[in-house]
Amino acid sequence: MYVKSQKGTAVVEFAVILPLLLLIVFGIVEFGLIFYNQAILTNASREGARRAIVYRTDGSNNRIYSGTAIEDAVNQYLYTDYPETNNLRLVTFGADNLVIDPDGADGDQLISQGDYILVTVQYDYNFLLLPSFAGLPESITLTGKTSMRAE
Repeated sequence: MYVKSQKGTAVVEFAVILPLLLLIVFGIVEFGLIFYNQAILTNASREGARRAIVYRTDGSNNRIYSGTAIEDAVNQYLYTDYPETNNLRLVTFGADNLVIDPDGADGDQLISQGDYILVTVQYDYNFLLLPSFAGLPESITLTGKTSMRAE
Protein backbone atom coordinates (compact mmCIF):
# COMPACT_ATOMS: atom_id res chain seq x y z
CA MET A 1 0.00 0.00 0.00
CA TYR A 2 1.24 3.42 -0.94
CA VAL A 3 1.44 6.02 1.92
CA LYS A 4 1.40 9.68 0.96
CA SER A 5 3.24 12.36 2.91
CA GLN A 6 1.44 13.60 6.02
CA LYS A 7 3.12 16.97 6.16
CA GLY A 8 0.71 19.66 7.32
CA THR A 9 -1.87 17.37 8.92
CA ALA A 10 -1.12 18.74 12.39
CA VAL A 11 -1.77 22.27 11.16
CA VAL A 12 -5.09 21.25 9.63
CA GLU A 13 -6.15 19.41 12.78
CA PHE A 14 -5.19 22.41 14.91
CA ALA A 15 -7.18 24.74 12.64
CA VAL A 16 -10.23 22.51 13.06
CA ILE A 17 -9.92 22.33 16.87
CA LEU A 18 -8.90 25.99 17.47
CA PRO A 19 -12.44 27.52 17.48
CA LEU A 20 -13.63 24.98 20.04
CA LEU A 21 -10.53 25.52 22.16
CA LEU A 22 -11.01 29.32 22.08
CA LEU A 23 -14.68 28.95 23.00
CA ILE A 24 -13.72 26.85 26.03
CA VAL A 25 -10.98 29.26 27.15
CA PHE A 26 -13.14 32.38 26.75
CA GLY A 27 -16.02 30.57 28.45
CA ILE A 28 -13.86 29.79 31.46
CA VAL A 29 -12.76 33.43 31.69
CA GLU A 30 -16.27 34.81 31.18
CA PHE A 31 -17.94 32.54 33.72
CA GLY A 32 -15.10 33.18 36.18
CA LEU A 33 -15.93 36.89 35.96
CA ILE A 34 -19.63 36.15 36.43
CA PHE A 35 -18.96 34.08 39.56
CA TYR A 36 -16.65 36.78 40.93
CA ASN A 37 -19.32 39.45 40.38
CA GLN A 38 -21.97 37.24 41.97
CA ALA A 39 -19.80 36.82 45.07
CA ILE A 40 -19.25 40.59 45.29
CA LEU A 41 -23.01 41.26 45.01
CA THR A 42 -23.84 38.66 47.65
CA ASN A 43 -21.27 40.11 50.05
CA ALA A 44 -22.53 43.65 49.40
CA SER A 45 -26.11 42.62 50.20
CA ARG A 46 -24.83 40.95 53.37
CA GLU A 47 -23.13 44.19 54.44
CA GLY A 48 -26.36 46.11 53.83
CA ALA A 49 -28.39 43.60 55.84
CA ARG A 50 -25.92 43.79 58.72
CA ARG A 51 -26.30 47.55 58.77
CA ALA A 52 -30.08 47.18 58.76
CA ILE A 53 -30.40 44.77 61.69
CA VAL A 54 -28.34 46.82 64.13
CA TYR A 55 -30.51 48.17 66.93
CA ARG A 56 -31.43 51.84 66.29
CA THR A 57 -34.31 53.96 67.54
CA ASP A 58 -36.00 57.12 66.39
CA GLY A 59 -37.14 60.01 68.60
CA SER A 60 -40.17 58.03 69.81
CA ASN A 61 -38.08 55.02 70.85
CA ASN A 62 -39.33 52.92 67.90
CA ARG A 63 -36.92 50.48 66.30
CA ILE A 64 -36.00 51.58 62.80
CA TYR A 65 -33.74 50.74 59.91
CA SER A 66 -32.57 53.36 57.45
CA GLY A 67 -32.71 52.81 53.70
CA THR A 68 -29.96 55.40 53.32
CA ALA A 69 -27.69 53.53 55.75
CA ILE A 70 -28.30 50.27 53.89
CA GLU A 71 -27.55 51.89 50.54
CA ASP A 72 -24.37 53.46 51.95
CA ALA A 73 -23.18 50.13 53.38
CA VAL A 74 -23.74 48.39 50.04
CA ASN A 75 -21.99 51.17 48.12
CA GLN A 76 -19.05 51.18 50.53
CA TYR A 77 -18.55 47.51 49.75
CA LEU A 78 -19.08 47.84 46.00
CA TYR A 79 -16.94 50.94 45.37
CA THR A 80 -13.35 51.61 46.38
CA ASP A 81 -13.00 54.85 48.37
CA TYR A 82 -16.75 55.51 48.38
CA PRO A 83 -18.06 58.28 47.97
CA GLU A 84 -14.95 60.05 46.62
CA THR A 85 -14.46 57.80 43.59
CA ASN A 86 -16.64 55.68 41.36
CA ASN A 87 -14.25 52.73 41.01
CA LEU A 88 -16.59 49.77 40.99
CA ARG A 89 -15.16 46.50 42.35
CA LEU A 90 -17.29 44.54 39.90
CA VAL A 91 -15.69 43.52 36.63
CA THR A 92 -17.89 45.22 34.08
CA PHE A 93 -17.86 46.01 30.38
CA GLY A 94 -20.90 48.27 30.30
CA ALA A 95 -22.54 51.00 32.32
CA ASP A 96 -22.88 50.86 36.10
CA ASN A 97 -26.47 49.69 36.44
CA LEU A 98 -26.92 48.71 40.08
CA VAL A 99 -30.27 48.38 41.82
CA ILE A 100 -30.25 48.36 45.62
CA ASP A 101 -33.38 47.58 47.62
CA PRO A 102 -34.09 49.06 50.14
CA ASP A 103 -32.37 52.29 49.22
CA GLY A 104 -32.20 55.91 50.36
CA ALA A 105 -35.57 56.73 48.78
CA ASP A 106 -37.25 54.38 51.27
CA GLY A 107 -36.15 56.51 54.25
CA ASP A 108 -36.49 55.16 57.79
CA GLN A 109 -38.71 52.12 58.25
CA LEU A 110 -40.22 50.84 61.49
CA ILE A 111 -39.28 47.31 62.47
CA SER A 112 -39.87 45.03 65.42
CA GLN A 113 -37.35 42.81 67.10
CA GLY A 114 -37.27 39.45 65.34
CA ASP A 115 -38.53 40.78 61.99
CA TYR A 116 -36.59 39.80 58.89
CA ILE A 117 -35.03 42.36 56.58
CA LEU A 118 -34.32 41.43 52.97
CA VAL A 119 -31.60 43.36 51.13
CA THR A 120 -31.30 42.85 47.37
CA VAL A 121 -28.56 44.06 45.05
CA GLN A 122 -29.03 43.55 41.30
CA TYR A 123 -26.61 44.16 38.48
CA ASP A 124 -26.89 43.62 34.73
CA TYR A 125 -23.71 41.88 33.58
CA ASN A 126 -22.82 42.51 29.95
CA PHE A 127 -20.94 39.65 28.32
CA LEU A 128 -17.57 40.39 26.77
CA LEU A 129 -17.19 37.79 23.99
CA LEU A 130 -19.45 34.80 24.49
CA PRO A 131 -22.73 36.09 23.01
CA SER A 132 -21.16 36.49 19.59
CA PHE A 133 -19.80 32.93 19.69
CA ALA A 134 -22.37 30.92 21.61
CA GLY A 135 -25.67 32.69 20.96
CA LEU A 136 -26.12 33.82 24.56
CA PRO A 137 -28.12 36.93 25.48
CA GLU A 138 -26.19 40.22 25.55
CA SER A 139 -26.52 40.50 29.34
CA ILE A 140 -27.79 38.64 32.40
CA THR A 141 -29.04 39.99 35.71
CA LEU A 142 -26.98 38.94 38.71
CA THR A 143 -28.73 39.19 42.07
CA GLY A 144 -27.35 39.11 45.59
CA LYS A 145 -29.97 38.63 48.33
CA THR A 146 -29.53 38.47 52.06
CA SER A 147 -32.20 38.12 54.73
CA MET A 148 -31.31 38.78 58.36
CA ARG A 149 -33.31 38.95 61.55
CA ALA A 150 -33.42 42.24 63.47
CA GLU A 151 -31.74 42.23 66.88
